[in-house]
Amino acid sequence: MATTVPTYLLHLLLLLMKFATLPPRLLLGTLFDLYWNTFIQSEVDVWLADDEDDGETVREVFADGEAALLRTTLYKIKIKTGDLMNAGTDSDVYICIFGDKGNTGKIKLKDAIHTSNKFERDRTDTFNLEREDLGKLEKLTVGHNGEGLNSGWYLEYIEVGVASSGTNIIFPCEKWLSKHEDDGLIERDLFPVEDTIKYQSKIPYQIEITTSDVSSAGTNANVFVQLYGSEGKSEVVQLDNKSDNFERGQEDVFKIECRNVGEVHKLRIGHDGKGAQSGWHLASILLYQAVEKLGPKDSRWTKDSLKKYYFTCNRWLARSEDDGEIVRELLATDQDGNPILDIGMITYSVTVQTSDILGAATDADVFITMFGEHGDSGERALRKSDNINKFERNQADVFSVVAVDLGVLSKLKIRHDDSGTSSAWHLDHVVVTADGAAPRVFPCQRWLATDEDDGQISRELPALPAGQTMADLDRNSLYLAKQLTTYHVTVYTGDLFGAGTDSDVFLQMFGEVEDSGPIQLKSCKSNSINKFERDAKDLFFVECADVGKIIRIKVWTDGSGVGSDWFLESIKIDMPSLGIKRTFPCEDWIGSSESDGTLERELYPIAEADKCYRESTRWELTFVTSDIRHAGTDAKVWINLFGDKGRTGKIVLEDGQKDKDKFFERGSNDVFMPEIPDIGTRLIKVQVGHDGKGRGDGWHLDRVMAKCLDGDGTALTYTFPCARWIDKGEEDGQLQVDLLPLSVVKTTSDGKEVTEENTVTLKNETYTVKVLTGNKFGAGTDANVYLTMFGTLGDSGERKLAKSENMNKFQRNQVDTFTVDCVELGDLYKISVREDDSGAGADWFLASVTISGTAENEVVFPCEQWFSKSKGEKKVKRTLYAKGMSMNEVEAAEKAAEKGIRLTEVGGKMVNENTKEEEDTPEQIDIKYIITIETGPEDDMGTDADAYVILKAGDEETEELSLYQFDDEFKPGLKQEIEVEAPDIGELTSIMIGHNGVLSEEGWYISNVAVTVPTTGARYTFPCERWLARDRGDRKLSVELKASTVQDFGALVPYLLNVVTADKERAGTEADVMVKVFGSKGSSEEIRLPSKGGTRFVRAMDVDLRVEVPDVGPLTRIRVRLADKGKNNWLFEKMIFKNLDTEDEYEFNNTQVIEKGQHIDVAVGGEGVSSDKILYKITVQTSDLFSCGTDANVFIILFGDKGDSGELPLRNSTENMNKFERNNTDVFEFELLSLGVIRRVRIWHDDSATMSSWHLDHVTVSVEGIEYRFPCAKWLSSRKDDKNLSRDLACENLPEETVAEEGGKQQEGYDVIVTISNRKEAGTKHDIWISLEGTLNSTNKLELENKGGRYFNKGTSDLFFLPVTSDIGTPTHVRVGVTPRDNVDVDKDPIKQCHLTSLIVNRRSGTDEFVFNCNHWLSLPGTPGRKSYRKLGLTTTQPLNADHPARVRGALSVPSPPTLIKYLVQVKTGDKFGAGTDANIFITIYGKTRDSGKRALKSSGSNLFERNELSTFELELEDLGVISKIRIEHDNSGMGASWYLEAVYITNTTNATKITFPANIWIDKKKGDKELFKVLWPEGRAFEEPLEETEGEEPEQV
Repeated sequence: MATTVPTYLLHLLLLLMKFATLPPRLLLGTLFDLYWNTFIQSEVDVWLADDEDDGETVREVFADGEAALLRTTLYKIKIKTGDLMNAGTDSDVYICIFGDKGNTGKIKLKDAIHTSNKFERDRTDTFNLEREDLGKLEKLTVGHNGEGLNSGWYLEYIEVGVASSGTNIIFPCEKWLSKHEDDGLIERDLFPVEDTIKYQSKIPYQIEITTSDVSSAGTNANVFVQLYGSEGKSEVVQLDNKSDNFERGQEDVFKIECRNVGEVHKLRIGHDGKGAQSGWHLASILLYQAVEKLGPKDSRWTKDSLKKYYFTCNRWLARSEDDGEIVRELLATDQDGNPILDIGMITYSVTVQTSDILGAATDADVFITMFGEHGDSGERALRKSDNINKFERNQADVFSVVAVDLGVLSKLKIRHDDSGTSSAWHLDHVVVTADGAAPRVFPCQRWLATDEDDGQISRELPALPAGQTMADLDRNSLYLAKQLTTYHVTVYTGDLFGAGTDSDVFLQMFGEVEDSGPIQLKSCKSNSINKFERDAKDLFFVECADVGKIIRIKVWTDGSGVGSDWFLESIKIDMPSLGIKRTFPCEDWIGSSESDGTLERELYPIAEADKCYRESTRWELTFVTSDIRHAGTDAKVWINLFGDKGRTGKIVLEDGQKDKDKFFERGSNDVFMPEIPDIGTRLIKVQVGHDGKGRGDGWHLDRVMAKCLDGDGTALTYTFPCARWIDKGEEDGQLQVDLLPLSVVKTTSDGKEVTEENTVTLKNETYTVKVLTGNKFGAGTDANVYLTMFGTLGDSGERKLAKSENMNKFQRNQVDTFTVDCVELGDLYKISVREDDSGAGADWFLASVTISGTAENEVVFPCEQWFSKSKGEKKVKRTLYAKGMSMNEVEAAEKAAEKGIRLTEVGGKMVNENTKEEEDTPEQIDIKYIITIETGPEDDMGTDADAYVILKAGDEETEELSLYQFDDEFKPGLKQEIEVEAPDIGELTSIMIGHNGVLSEEGWYISNVAVTVPTTGARYTFPCERWLARDRGDRKLSVELKASTVQDFGALVPYLLNVVTADKERAGTEADVMVKVFGSKGSSEEIRLPSKGGTRFVRAMDVDLRVEVPDVGPLTRIRVRLADKGKNNWLFEKMIFKNLDTEDEYEFNNTQVIEKGQHIDVAVGGEGVSSDKILYKITVQTSDLFSCGTDANVFIILFGDKGDSGELPLRNSTENMNKFERNNTDVFEFELLSLGVIRRVRIWHDDSATMSSWHLDHVTVSVEGIEYRFPCAKWLSSRKDDKNLSRDLACENLPEETVAEEGGKQQEGYDVIVTISNRKEAGTKHDIWISLEGTLNSTNKLELENKGGRYFNKGTSDLFFLPVTSDIGTPTHVRVGVTPRDNVDVDKDPIKQCHLTSLIVNRRSGTDEFVFNCNHWLSLPGTPGRKSYRKLGLTTTQPLNADHPARVRGALSVPSPPTLIKYLVQVKTGDKFGAGTDANIFITIYGKTRDSGKRALKSSGSNLFERNELSTFELELEDLGVISKIRIEHDNSGMGASWYLEAVYITNTTNATKITFPANIWIDKKKGDKELFKVLWPEGRAFEEPLEETEGEEPEQV
């Protein structure tokens, strides 16, 4: 705090007495001058002037003045003015920062760093503010005085950086401060978002530098300092302010903030030698370090918490004085001159050996940095050699470098500045000798040149082990290479006018281990001529020591060139050794005339954008080209290594090399040391090949050697003999070869070698490949065909099928035979075939490929597809699977291949242990989640970043689930559905959703998220309405959302579906398959079975899929069709549905081909079930009314106990040529699978033709002597009656035997007696659900429906039958609960609970009954503080009581014909310009086990679907039960078809239950998602956290 010590008041009093006779004004000035000079300045020693020091004219003064600069905290304030017209201001701007420890008071922002004209449009202004520590920042007030020509100001945000806490705090504004804009305010309070950037905190140091009092001692150069301590080193810090520093005899005081280096033991200080008077005689330096704080609540540094370090120099830093050095290292001492660390100055002898090759010498200036256990020497120029002309070919130059003792040297960094006429330099090695120590050797043997090797002019050189010389280089080359890693640095320049730069760009990477030092980005791999151009992506390879995971980078330019300003979008750095790719966003200018005028940016990674992959390690690969004529190659060579942990994939060996033409010459040994994915240390095989390009592409390879280091430093060298041509014109004409290791040599770190023969290895194999071209017109091809074989022991690589026994290969209906030599592949499971689309007739129809080894059976790979860019699916590459293998086996083999090859011998045959492990690993059964994401409507609210979601249920959560889509984009204004699979974690409570988009253009505004869980029948909504963006909102890229509502639409039943495609010609398909399931209780919607890229339903494929189906009862039939028109037909052999809850299986066998645009019905197989089709005769009676006939097209669906008929067009009447005329009787005949008892029909017409209105009297359906009658007596018309075009008609005459059978047939299952107590209000109008648990099995939830409110009344017992076919054993527990009945308004029902006395359970075939006493209240879900269910244990077992009153009454009643219900459908069109539509609107309403069918919403006499209007319709339907969703669509007809739908409301008129389906979305071909239909879900109930299952107190009665 500022001082208020009474002593100072005494000082003032004494002065006042002394000068009491002076005039008041003069008295005050005199008092201030005397007071300041006498008592304050002598202790504070700091300027209060806008043109000195830091420009501050206000200071907080402390009683103790020593190291006063350490008593304050530096706040770096960045103010971003918006990019709007007239956004800048000429007014005086002020701020006040508030923290939990105080505030700054109003501070006028006067002098910005780097910018002279402050607060201009789209500029950033930076200010430094020194104040007492404010603690946690809570608020910031900003305003201006409203004066000036242009006073209005649009402020985007203010960022406050606090180095002492390592945080940057954002205060968003995004508003005007103007009397004429927005709300007219010119002062605003801003509040922070969460800390957006957290980095390593810094501590303050005060440096007092004394320039000597000798002639010309001062300097005008730029001075820098760097600290070294027990915890590392600081960055290089420039010492600069507004004062005229470093003058003769002057003491200059600076405050710097940098990382805590621990106890300081040395300091490096120097200057850049620029300016007219650059020479400098430095006397001494006093450094204050703040080492501890006063206390946890006070962050001020006290005198006792300071540590002082003294540095004595008394030498010149000048090129023309002393030894010519302009950098000095100074040892830290205490006040008495004792060194802090027991080390001294030392002279290093540095010998630089230039190589003996043409052009090796350089004229450039060379610099060196040495690294040891005590830090580094800093960069030193190598100027004074013992040779007049330095760095000449085959010359050794010796230099002396004086530095603080570095201890044992580990590496050095050497570079040149690319100056001079001949700058390229080939360095052989460097030898460094310290006083009395053995020399350390640093091999190089590489170019430092922009146009040679990899284009780098800087090298880091690790040291050979102690005592070793260049003669030991060969056995240590890999050891040295492993000390380095190669970073792939990709620089993205923005797409703005003038974004590119001509300046030199520099990068420094700071890792968790060390930093890279400055690196000039000079040699670009992607744009060799013009780097850093607008909208360019420039790739650089940076080889240096591994700095660890990079936590920040610094990037800067030297400001040179005509166009020096540069808009940097981002930098991505790939760290292969760690398997991480990090993104460092910038999106700002680096330049003196743009943004904040800075030439340097410090960038931090966004963790969400990290991409991880397999770590890499370094190998030494040696290729020996044979010494025979024409053995060398100009082609691009690659290698693929297979190890026990995976494979590398193709590694192109010349990539990044400038002198690649010098490789693979006759008789040469070429060594490469790439970093490759970690494949383990045991090599199984390698594949070597080339691209066949270049004038001399043929290559005779003698052998390959691959060397790696294991964990203890032992070198393993594998030798792979080859001694053959890799040439399309020699031997087998292949451009690749598989090689097996002959032996492995183990070399220990002390040089001992042991050679081991491979005892467990693969063998070479010759595969016979038979290719059958199909028997179709134009089936043959002139293109080149290539094959890749995949087996459990690896793959063959791509091989050209060149030499067949037929001169003209691949002709129609022809078999071509080829041989492929490669290493044995194990069991083949798939192949890849492609053709290159060359030749006059490139199209090709492949029937099959058959492959056999010397001792293996033939493996057939069916195809029967076109390879063509114009036919079929327009593919020229396909993956084919082995006949007889299931997709599960294929996927297990693919996973094993990714893990590598672990060889073991079983029964004389080599197998891959990974494959066996995959096959033996139990498959985790995941469930499906459907994620629906609504992106905001504005144009900039979408993103193409990679998005993810994490689902949470209490303490349980899924892993990060990718929200990848095929269009890879979340578009503005759209609701997009993504299906993911994950473990069942229970009832969801929250989700975490985010993305990795770090650029401003990748920001994402999410309006709402919904998660549907089909297996539980729940749909959760998670409102969002916020940005996930680095530069908007709270600057977060992820957010956790709590569930607000949940909608229960009925649980789905999980099935395991096994699909077997027939093994017949042209049986397979690449289309998705659509399946509809029918059961005794109803039918499902169509279920899409994805083809997974056309691989699942190929010929002879066996695949298992998990599907969810509504509880339709025991399955009776399926309806199957192909999803995509224009795709080929499909013949499946069978489908088997296995109910995962009950273990029941349903098999559907088939012999019928599914043709394009058609569907087939297949009945369940098994004894007593017929799959033969029978004749259905449908009689349609038109009424005898005026103009009641129709010319429209009529359709009908029959609904029976075993399913429905599907849509049947009533085209050809057997009785009348002119159908549906007045009083006509028209008969139509169809052959269908048995539908069982026909209970209802749906009949409609399409309203086409002029005379479309139709009055239908009735329909009859006759089948096998039974006639079902369906009365109607209503209009089907858009202009008459209720204006419905469709009618659901119930059967009025169910056969008597059917009624009797349903009333009295004994079925297997369980009877349950539910007894409600006699307490007050014990009964309920709602449904009760139970689930049974037994010693053998358990059931899922089973609903006991309270139809008509007849059951669960006070003091009653009701009997229910549960059709559970599987035996659960002896019942042990029952779960029981209450669930809302769909026709009861829960909010208006005062009774939200019931009191259950007991449950009695018995199996119908058993003789005992099991009693479960309860005597507790059960409440509706969501009732605060109430239990919604109970888990009851078995109370007693007793003989079955057949005389129980409930059993006497019976469990089943005689079914009555379906009741038709009127549904009121109200459609609200939105209030937007152009929201109304002239198109025809259709709706489909979905209930639990049935739907309404597609119904036209038509009405005469009004203009429907107009802007902001509510259109009302009435539909008469069979009771749909609980409505789960709707589909609404239009036909895009009319002048204005575009439609903005706000909501749909559906009311069941029998019970007044109203359901709201919110929409707020365009249904239009040109807007939104450009779809003409939408699926809408109802509003859910308010979500509440699930109650615990433990027993609670009995709730009070309502």
